[in-house]
Amino acid sequence: MSIVLENLSYVYSPGTPWTTRALDDVSLEIQDGEIIGLIGHTGSGKSTLIQHFNGLLRPTTGSVRVQGIQVEKGVNLRPLRQKVGLVFQYPEHQLFEETVAVDVAFGLKNAGLAGAQIRPRVARALADVGLEYDVFKDRSPFELSGGQMRRVAIAGVLALEPEVLILDEPTAGLDPQSRRDLLAHLRTVQEERGFTLILVSHSMDEVASLARRILVMDKGRIYTQGTPGEIFRRGEELRSIGLDVPPLTQLMLALRAKGHDLPADILSLEQARTALGKWLKGGRTGV
Repeated sequence: MSIVLENLSYVYSPGTPWTTRALDDVSLEIQDGEIIGLIGHTGSGKSTLIQHFNGLLRPTTGSVRVQGIQVEKGVNLRPLRQKVGLVFQYPEHQLFEETVAVDVAFGLKNAGLAGAQIRPRVARALADVGLEYDVFKDRSPFELSGGQMRRVAIAGVLALEPEVLILDEPTAGLDPQSRRDLLAHLRTVQEERGFTLILVSHSMDEVASLARRILVMDKGRIYTQGTPGEIFRRGEELRSIGLDVPPLTQLMLALRAKGHDLPADILSLEQARTALGKWLKGGRTGV
């Protein structure tokens, strides 16, 4: 299995007046190839959790094992960081090379790959995010649109061919079309390569459209987990911990609250069309 946490707790600034328990006795298993959505209000522990997955943080108590590597003091974590790609919010702020190709190749050079190995991996990584190598390779990253810069930054991580890819708010600040395009490319490349994908997002629509299992965090714990349908049908419960549900699910839940026989786990426009079509054919035209 890809990631195994056992009774993981993490405390910031232990032994000081600023002591904060960010994670509290978290146990979790994520299988190879899963697509996980990680949601929770600000301060729920999401960012602290994912930083344990590549060893940026190490447990205060409990254990973390990722791709067979134990995350603990005294362990060489360089092999782990070659297996786990972590993309923080606004990764385009870390672009710095003169051309797109050189920037995407930066991690490969640091990993010691020979020049002949680098070009095809850079080209493939750019294609993975919808950018043609011959069109973009010699362009400055700083001449690109915001969405293109975001894709270049993610391509730099994909070029390393990680076994686990973690994306923290990957569409933050992008326009709606750029968000849709980026998520579509991520879905395609994950299906082709089969790596484990963990998406941290405040957008319930994005999580619903991409994830196969959702982990809900609250107060440093895993509050609940399940499929998108199982999670988002619990609208009132999610709102009680500072979250919400996708707009289409909200509509269905509102109609159900008025006594109409409609599914509570609608997540996509196509599902909504099908459900509403059956509802109207049944003669239920009033709302």
